[in-house]
Amino acid sequence: MADITGAEGQQTHPAMRWARDILLRFLRAEWSGALIAIVVLAIAIEMVTDGRPFFHPTNIMTILNNSAALGIVAGGMTLVILTAGIDLSVGSVMGMTAALMGYLVSYLGVDPLLAIAMGIACGMGVGFIHGGLVAWFGMPAFIVTLAGLSVWRGTGHLATGAQATPQLPSTFDTFGRWNPFEPLRSAYQAGELSAFWQPMGAFVDDNWVNFFRTFQMSALLFVGFFILLALITSNTRFGRYVYAIGSNPSGARQAGIPTTRYIVMVYMVASVCAVLGALLFLGRAPYAKSDYGLMWELEAIAAVVIGGTSLFGGRGSVWGTFMGVILLKLINNGLTLAQLNTFWQMVVTGIIIVLAVALDIVRQSRDPMLVKRFLAALAAAMTFLTLMTPASLWVRATIALMEHNAMQELQATGATLAPPQAQRVMNPTAVEAALAAQADAGLPSAALMVVLLVALAAVARPDHRVTIAALMALGAGLAVVLTAGYATAAPLVMLGAVALIAQALVKPLGRQAR
Repeated sequence: MADITGAEGQQTHPAMRWARDILLRFLRAEWSGALIAIVVLAIAIEMVTDGRPFFHPTNIMTILNNSAALGIVAGGMTLVILTAGIDLSVGSVMGMTAALMGYLVSYLGVDPLLAIAMGIACGMGVGFIHGGLVAWFGMPAFIVTLAGLSVWRGTGHLATGAQATPQLPSTFDTFGRWNPFEPLRSAYQAGELSAFWQPMGAFVDDNWVNFFRTFQMSALLFVGFFILLALITSNTRFGRYVYAIGSNPSGARQAGIPTTRYIVMVYMVASVCAVLGALLFLGRAPYAKSDYGLMWELEAIAAVVIGGTSLFGGRGSVWGTFMGVILLKLINNGLTLAQLNTFWQMVVTGIIIVLAVALDIVRQSRDPMLVKRFLAALAAAMTFLTLMTPASLWVRATIALMEHNAMQELQATGATLAPPQAQRVMNPTAVEAALAAQADAGLPSAALMVVLLVALAAVARPDHRVTIAALMALGAGLAVVLTAGYATAAPLVMLGAVALIAQALVKPLGRQAR
């Protein structure tokens, strides 16, 4: 009796059945996709980059530091989306309250802690307005918060003249760049530690460069915030009611849950989280300005949905949002290393949001064919992001040359160029550099375009043969980016290949799950 009979009459070893059950239980978790993507990207980055290992503690702390402000904003957004709502104003609330706190401290001489308290109170008021309009007047959350996106951004600009403040007091550093181990190290170096603390001070000083140097308060607050939020959503009446309202609002009301009160509370928490995100951002920025948080509402929504929280409400997890934020930062950092400018990164954010919504729809349907198409679409999206690395250079060089030639033709006709037109005329050295960039990026762009077309074919026809062809094409694309000097984009190709491999496992895993 060492073996057991499977669903199709085959003998299955107990250990294999246990491993299968563990895998299926993991894949059913909403956050499993984000975690797999983080692991694949991290391993891929480790493989293709030189120097310090990716998993070095200083790199991990740097990622957490960079994710802190957005992560706290996304944490508040998670609660709103769990109630089947949306808050498009969090970026504007962040910018307005950051400017307000900086203005009060810099120009009115208000104590920093009092200014922070006033910023939090302002956030609570904004959330109360949003929640009241949604819960008491029945207005769509999309319309209310879309209006708030404009109102609060404009209010921040009007209140501060859209001008940056002088350098902020060191009090704000406590919530950002301040290193909690710095006082211990300084006291050790000055010989001021007691015998009890001396060994700890020596350990911190010896490992300062390789370990403790990148510890910042923002990362610790980020992790602590999500631990607290996870405990609240999992173990309190507030958390249970939030899930109940998102799952079935009318049923929650019939069960005696004061839905209006809790919806207002959720929007207040989301706005306060935006203020806390502003506070952590100010802790790492030298001054305050009302244009902070631009487009953060989209990144926060993307992080929440990537982490497995359903846009239809009632299903998701706080830790999924945590992983979604980390995944977004990994992708953005990779694109930055690939020298893509901010405008291309905005395109990437939009693509990620579309993929995240598609993933939510696939989860709702549980159709194996939709799952296979989504995984193929993920591979195609990763190929497109890889293509952007050489293609953006080729497009930039081609447009510059076209503008240069057009302006020279105008000059040949005797026309006088306006200053913006004259800036398009390049000197011979710049022309040679543009021609060289065009030539270097042309062949990799064409090769990756072919790979993208094959990956799109796998979306249209997700059968076994097309999937194998797409996987082979991605292997060729990986060779192209490595040999052409675009190794920073290689992790995206590897993630696409993993998605195609997973596509081949959809059918057997679905059969086992049934």
